[in-house]
Amino acid sequence: MFEQAIHALLAGDFICEFRQPALYSFLQDQDQHARVSRWVEEIGYRLSRLGDDGAYFLAHTRVDKDQRAAIRKQFAEIKTEHGPRMQFLMTVQQALCNDLMLTPGSLVDLPSLVERISNSPKLLEDFRSVLPYLVGSRVTTSVHDNLKRALDGLRRDGYLIERNAEREIYMVSGKIDYLHQVIAFLLDHEPSVVPEEPSNQLELVADEGAPKADGAPA
Repeated sequence: MFEQAIHALLAGDFICEFRQPALYSFLQDQDQHARVSRWVEEIGYRLSRLGDDGAYFLAHTRVDKDQRAAIRKQFAEIKTEHGPRMQFLMTVQQALCNDLMLTPGSLVDLPSLVERISNSPKLLEDFRSVLPYLVGSRVTTSVHDNLKRALDGLRRDGYLIERNAEREIYMVSGKIDYLHQVIAFLLDHEPSVVPEEPSNQLELVADEGAPKADGAPA
């Protein structure tokens, strides 16, 4: 289990109780947590977490000039690529009559989502406005197909889990907290700025946003 946890973390995974429950439970153990922390610290990382009970992920112990540039690039990508995804998730939230942001463990029922968005001109318009950013040129006339492609994109990026393929039910993973916090950070800061010394928890998480300088988290 130790090797599996190390490999998953180095691959950029956000290990949460919903997507990788066995690895999450492993890291919850105080002794194993300390063991993993010691190992990753030897290669310049630290074992970090989203909040008190969120997903585990790796962050750089120190952020040098090149890594800081990579983080700035990642923030720009989040704003341009994941901004529309956040807007889509807000549309999903409204369609599901949920007043709160989608959180880890929330269920997304595709058939119900199709019905509610199809029957609401506003929700349908909101969805169509971000659809090209979500599925590219694969837009069709079918609300169901377009929604499924959008949800599958979030699943491939680790934000959703396919809970029941036959019934087309998805579950939100712990990685969604990362997206929420980075988007919130970007709303309050210039996207080109990565602070030299984080002054609060949001800045700390944002500064940790790129587990590896050569790419974004999986």
